[in-house]
Amino acid sequence: MKRSSALYLLITASLAIPGTAFSQWQWKDANGRTVYSDVPPPPSIPDRAILAAPGRMAGAYRPLETENAKADAKPGPAGGPRMQAVSAKTRPDKAADADEAFRERRDARIKADLEAATKERDQLARDERCQQLRNYATGLSAGVRVSRSGADGAPVRLNEDERSAELARTNDSINQQCSS
Repeated sequence: MKRSSALYLLITASLAIPGTAFSQWQWKDANGRTVYSDVPPPPSIPDRAILAAPGRMAGAYRPLETENAKADAKPGPAGGPRMQAVSAKTRPDKAADADEAFRERRDARIKADLEAATKERDQLARDERCQQLRNYATGLSAGVRVSRSGADGAPVRLNEDERSAELARTNDSINQQCSS
C-alpha cells in the first residue's frame, strides 16, 4: 500500500468516528472507578469528580455557577473567577423539583409493580389450590380409595357415606373458592 493511500485511509477512518463518542459523561464514582454513561451522573456525585460532559473534551468540564457563587467567587490563579462546586443545596429549584418528581414517579412505579406481582402470585396460588380441589373431587367421584389418618396415625379408608360427604364438602369449597 502506498504511503498516500494509507494517509487517506487514516483520515477517512478518523472522520468516521461517530458523534456519539463525544456525547458521553465520564466521572469517578465513590469507589474511585471511572464511569462512562450517556446520562448525567446522579446528584450524589460531586462536581469535581465529573471528568467529561457532552460537547466538551475530557478534563474540560466546568460546573455551572449559581448567582451566589458568582458573587462570592474569589479570583483564581489566572485572574478569572475560581470555580466552586455546586452542591445539591445551591442547585436551582427546577432541578430539585425534577429530581423529586422523578423519585415520586419511580416510587409509584415500583409500588405498582410490587402490587401487580403480589396479585399475580396470589392468583397463581389460588389457581393451583383450585386445581388440587378439582383433582381430589374427580378422584372421589371416580371411586378411588381415599383414606385419612386416624387418631393413632393409622390410615382409615372412607366408606361410601363418608366419601359422599367429603365430595359434597369438596364441591362446596370449589364453588366458594374457585368461582370466577
